[in-house]
Order: sequence, then structure tokens, then C-alpha cells
Amino acid sequence: MTESSLIERVANKNVNIYEFVEVVINDENIREEIIKQLLTNNRIMVYYHCYYIISKASEEKPKLFYKYWDDFASLLNHKNSYHRDIGLTIIANLTKVDEKDLFSILYEQYIKHFNDTKFMTAQCFVQNLKKIIKHKSEYIERVVELLLEVENRCNYLQKQKELLKSDIIEVLDEAYQQIKHQNIIEEFIRSQSNSISPKTKKKAKEFLKKHKL
Repeated sequence: MTESSLIERVANKNVNIYEFVEVVINDENIREEIIKQLLTNNRIMVYYHCYYIISKASEEKPKLFYKYWDDFASLLNHKNSYHRDIGLTIIANLTKVDEKDLFSILYEQYIKHFNDTKFMTAQCFVQNLKKIIKHKSEYIERVVELLLEVENRCNYLQKQKELLKSDIIEVLDEAYQQIKHQNIIEEFIRSQSNSISPKTKKKAKEFLKKHKL
């Protein structure tokens, strides 16, 4: 398959993402080409479909992509918010196999996206924290402390912050059984039971019911 034909297949709106995931996992040459297009191609239908492919493949087989850590980490500072989302997601996937503890170097840069210039990127950041605390339990306390400071850390409109809290609740649920001071999470969740965001209010009530609080 030539580079141009590969790009056109990937760019097709009806591309079979799952088929490409299998190809990328099993063919190193195709894998490298898809990563290259993800990092360098300016066509959204190309780099975003490459993102879908690499995101799923790196969740299934993160070891195959660990050597590209620096390439994906470089996306965290990209001017395009879609690329920042890509970096946040794939780095989170790779923390599962982070034997060199590269995330410790990246941590401060990573958490800056809690207050990204784009609200949707902040949502992407919070959603990916579930993977990070699952793969790196040493960060649970720090992540919980960070998320509980949402009011002071984030400069979004109040209705956006209230919506963001729905994602925060999901991360706190992941952390709840593993944290020493569960009461600080409980207090935060209770305070969201009357949120102006219907989604956040629902998540809070589900959390309280789940944990019999």
C-alpha cells in the first residue's frame, strides 16, 4: 500500500477503524505511517481518524507505542486543541506500561490542561485521569486534591464548571475506595447534589446511592 493510498483510505468518512486497529497492531510499517500522519498531516479527516485508530490500538497494546512517548507528549503544547486532546488521551493509555516513569516528568505539564483555553480539552483531561489513577495509583491522592480545587483552578463559566464536575465525579468514584480520607470526596459529592447541571446532579446522586451515603 502506497502512502497516498493509505492516507485516502484513512481519510474516507466510512473508514473501518477497527480493521485499521488490527493492521496497526500487527504491521509495524503501517503503524509507523499512521503515527506519522497523526503527528504531521494537517487534514482533520486524516489526523482525527488516525487518532481513533492509535487511541484504540494503544489501549489494547500500549507496549507497541511506548517508544513514541515523546512524540505524543509533544502534542500537549500544540496550538490545535484537537491535538492536545490526542496527546492527553494517548499518554494516559501509555501510563499502563510506563516502566521508565516518564509521566513523573510530564505531570505538571499534563495537569495544566485542567484549565485549558478550550473547555472541551479540560473535559478530555479529566476523563483521562481515570486511566492514569488506575495505572499509577501513586497519583491518586494528588489527583483527588487537584480535582477538588476545580472552583479555584478553572476559569470557565460557572455552568461549564458545573458540567465539568460530572466528569470529576467519575474520577472520584474511581479513587474513592483507595483514598485515605474518603470524607473529603463525600463532602464534595454531597455539595453537587443540587448542581445547576442536570448531568452533575444525576452523577452525584448515583455516587451517593452506590456507596450508601
